[in-house]
Amino acid sequence: MTNIIKRLEELNIILPKASKPVANYSPFTVNGDMVYVSGQIPFKNGELIYKGKVGKDLKVEDAKKASALCLINTLAVLNDATKENLDSVKSCIKINVFINSADNFYDQPLVADGASDLIKEIFNENGNHARSAVSCSSLPINAAVEIDSIFQLSL
Repeated sequence: MTNIIKRLEELNIILPKASKPVANYSPFTVNGDMVYVSGQIPFKNGELIYKGKVGKDLKVEDAKKASALCLINTLAVLNDATKENLDSVKSCIKINVFINSADNFYDQPLVADGASDLIKEIFNENGNHARSAVSCSSLPINAAVEIDSIFQLSL
């Protein structure tokens, strides 16, 4: 068991199996020491848990939970990319958080904090990252949040 998996267990997080893509793309690509993880949405046990527009259908606190769930799903894909060795992750380089926002909703950074806080809690200083928090008029299958990300591995 890796240290990161132990840390997840300490946080009562069970890493799910990575979801299959919903369209024609790869869940991740590896280029040298970099892993690019495709957009992850808030699925749990095959069900979209958080859907609709943040600021209309969901409150900020629920949207933060959605972004944290997207991050957990990102880690499931990253676990596959690292052949179940999350300890090989040197750092999180960047996460892009897309928020399905209602008109006049401006708290995208607070929503993105759900993922940012969790990644720092899991990876400590290796979880420090650049970030974008972007408002969208819609997301695939009406997901409330979607996150794509870039990680660097220790080779």
